[in-house]
Order: sequence, then C-alpha cells, then structure tokens
Amino acid sequence: MSKIPPHNIYTLHSLEKSEKAPFPRPSFILGLLIFIVVSYGFYQFSNYLLTESQMFVLKDIKVKGNRFIDKNEIMKLVAIETGVRIFQVSTDDMIKKILKNPYLQGVSITRALPSTLIISVQERQPVAYLVDQKIYMVDQWGKILLKKPEMNLENLPLITGLSVKSLLRDRQPLFDALKLIGIIREVDDGLFSFVSEVHIGRDTPPCLYLIKGGALVELGSDKLHKRIYILSEFLGKASVINQLESFKKINFSYKDRIIVTRKS
Repeated sequence: MSKIPPHNIYTLHSLEKSEKAPFPRPSFILGLLIFIVVSYGFYQFSNYLLTESQMFVLKDIKVKGNRFIDKNEIMKLVAIETGVRIFQVSTDDMIKKILKNPYLQGVSITRALPSTLIISVQERQPVAYLVDQKIYMVDQWGKILLKKPEMNLENLPLITGLSVKSLLRDRQPLFDALKLIGIIREVDDGLFSFVSEVHIGRDTPPCLYLIKGGALVELGSDKLHKRIYILSEFLGKASVINQLESFKKINFSYKDRIIVTRKS
C-alpha cells in the first residue's frame, strides 16, 4: 500500500478544520430564542407602562421663569389637563400655543418623569417705557406692548414724543432712542438719575429732559459716547447741580463747547 506524503496529510487536516457546519449550532439557536423572548417581553412591559400603567399619567404642570405673566394665562394657552399619558403630550404643539403670547420670546418644555411637565418661559424684558396716553413697555428689539402691572417703572427711562400708532409704521425713531439709552448705560448708568425722559421726534435725533428743572439736553446724532461722557462730567459738578433749576436748554451738539440757555 502506498503512503500519503506528509504534505498531503497536512492539507487534508487543514481542509477539515476550515469546513463549517451546514446548520447553526444548538447553543446559538437557544441563545437567539432567549433573546427574542426577552425582547418581546421587554416590549410588552414597556408598552404596558406607557399605555396602561398609572406610572406615566400626567399629574402636575409647573411653570418657571415667569415674573410678569401669570401661570393661569400660560395654562389657558396650553389647554391641557392632567390625567393624560405624559408621552402622548406633544411638546411642540404646546410651545407653538404658548408663544402666541406676545410677552414671551422663548419656551422650553421638559418631561420630569414619571408624571410632571415643566414649562420654562423666557419673558420679554422692558428696557424702557413708552408714554402715549397709556404706558407701554419696550424691549431691546423695539417690541411695543402694554405695561403689565407687575412691571416696575423705577430705574428705566421713559420715552416720549411719538404715538404708538406712528411708531408701528416706522420704528426708526424708537431704535434711535434705544441706541441712545444703550450708550448711556455703557458710559454712565447713573446718568438716568438725572434724566426724566428721552424725547423722540420724526426728523430730529432723540434728546433728553432733566428731572431737576426740566432742562432740555440736545446731544446731536454723532459722537454720542463722547458727548454723553461730557454730559456726565458736567452734571457731576456741584456748581452745575445747584443751577439746574435755572437752565432751560443745554446743547452738547456743538464741537468742543457746551451752550447753556437760561430761563428768562
């Protein structure tokens, strides 16, 4: 009998080891069945929790971030009651409804499991008040809204001169006033303790009226940072403060000089 060369034996052994079984092993099939059963059980359990269990039923709605807007106003817009499934509530629809309130500029809603919704609102903040028969708040973007009772008039300038109806057609004078207010805050926020109002006109730059004596302060339309700094220094002198009652107008619009007109 002839013998198989050693290298042929090695080749046959290699082929035997590389061959795969025609069917999955029983242990693999058993593991797969267990995985399917567990997954199905988890799905049924999750579905029960979400649709049948009392665990995820909405029981409380909290509102955060509101100072001027009453919670009840927001809840009326939401128009949702407790008792529904918390995951069946469409937060996107709720946000759209809440933002119909013009005093709100941002809303976010989170689910605090198992049974609470938290509505966080961002209200428009007044940076000045506009006087036109009634008092209106104005935010940094020039949005004009009726003042809420909870809004404090202290420490915020008053804007006078043009009607709300006029400004809704053309807000540029209002934007000019807000720019001036912003520059005053940058240069010397304490200057508002001397200023009673920011007066705006259709074709003239905004001007100021002082509290003491009611003098008109004209600043012009350019180099406002420099002119407001000079105004701050001017009003900081005791000799000037003592004479404010006699001033009718103070003009800072000329280059390198201050012109004071006294009352007759």
